[in-house]
This record gives sequence, C-alpha cells and structure tokens, in this order.
Amino acid sequence: MENPEEIHIITFLEHSNDYSTISHQPLADRDEERRLRRSIPISTIDWQSTTSSHFIPLSGLDFLSDVENVIIQQCVELSDVISNIPSENRYTVKVPRGETIYYASENSDLYQRNLFGSSRAFQMHLHDPTQQLALTLKKNLACGTCWTCCCLQVIEVYSAMGEYIGSTQQKRHVTKPLFSVNDKFHNTVYKIKGPTKILCCSPEYFNFQIYASDGLTQIGSIVHQWDSVQVSYNTILQFPNRRIDNKLKSLLLGAAFLIEYMYFENARKVSCKCFC
Repeated sequence: MENPEEIHIITFLEHSNDYSTISHQPLADRDEERRLRRSIPISTIDWQSTTSSHFIPLSGLDFLSDVENVIIQQCVELSDVISNIPSENRYTVKVPRGETIYYASENSDLYQRNLFGSSRAFQMHLHDPTQQLALTLKKNLACGTCWTCCCLQVIEVYSAMGEYIGSTQQKRHVTKPLFSVNDKFHNTVYKIKGPTKILCCSPEYFNFQIYASDGLTQIGSIVHQWDSVQVSYNTILQFPNRRIDNKLKSLLLGAAFLIEYMYFENARKVSCKCFC
C-alpha cells in the first residue's frame, strides 16, 4: 500500500506545471508611487501649531503648511567676489529657528546677466529637502525698476507639475514701488506697496507692505534688512496668515523673489548701486 505522503508529493509534481514561477516582486501602481514621497529627517516643531509638531509632506507646497514667515538668504558665489562676471544666483528659504524648506537655483542666460543685470529673464527652480522640484518661478526680461519703463517686470509661479498658479506684476506709480499679486484667473488677491524712497546706496532696512485686494488693510510684509549676526542681508516674508492656502503663499514667495532681484540682488556684492 502506497504511503499517503508519497501520493501527495506525486500529485503536486504532476500539477506543478500549472503554476508560473515568480521571478520578481509585483510593482506598485505608478500613480500611487508618484503620490508617495520618501520620509525626510526634518523637524517642523518650530513653525507648526501646538496640536501637531510633525507632518509628512506629499508635495513640495506642503512645506509651506502652517508656516508664518520665511527667510530668504542668498548664497554668494566666490566667482562674484573675485571677478566681474555675474553667476546664476542661489538661495535658501528657511523657517525662523527651523530648517531649510527650499533650495532655489537660477537658470538664466550669461549674455542677459551681463547686459541687463537684475532686469534679466530667468527661471528659478525651488527644490524641497527631499530633492524634488516644488515650484518654478519664471521672470520676464524687463527694462528696469523705474515707473516710466514701457516694459514692467512680471514673475510667474508654476507648480512642480507645470500648473500655472499665478503671478506678481509691477505697476506704474509715481512715488513708490507698487505690485499686484494675481491668481491663475488674473484676479488680484494682494497688493504690495514699497517705501516712498529707494536709496541709491545699499539699504540696511526696507519694508514692503502686503495689503488685501482692496489696498487698504495691511496683512503682511516683505522686509529686507541687515543681519549683524550672520553678517548678511536677508529678505523676510511674513505671510498674512499661517493658515492661508499654500498656493497663495507660493505667490507671495514669488513676489519676494521679484523684489529681491529688482532692488536687493547686489546688496552683498557692491557697496553702492543705483536702482533706477
């Protein structure tokens, strides 16, 4: 009489050809892979509310969640110090007392950098701490900062997927710098007013005030000031509210970069500069 175990083994071998050999693990759904982001070693306790001290961002814009203000710091290139050939700018966007949330790098033409200076056209790519693209800023080639210019300066903001979020446009004004921050439907969501006088020598403090769309209620600011501790100029952006939509925050971040280029790009490079 045959052993039951031997019968079971023979039956399994006879039907083994009905099964496909698994040579690799099944891949996850591609769309799901794009949505998932690897975890990052970054603490958000310094700018998050007391109810939640950490979060896992799913997109680059999520790094602006609950952020009340940010500091934009330019990284001075050695080539700019030892030569007169301007290089593409690099910046870090930090949370006060916190970590860097974006690394910004300029992409522009050498001919325009030499000929047009801060009025040049460029693309600014902002990458988050996971080294993934978060935002893209696109600035046009304009004539300068004077209110009489026929071509005023504009900066556009795009998401990592190429979605148009909105823009900041320079407006003509006789006495002070004036900007309009618009959403993707070209509706004005904020207005920015600069100081009455922009000095020709490197300023140590300038305050650009952010107003609601009515232009009457101040709700935030973009401040350029000298940091004696770090021995450098910083641009500090204070958002109207830490809870506003991240896309609105990205528009104001684009406005801060536009103002940085128009008035303060060379503050660390030269001791005197005319902005007109």
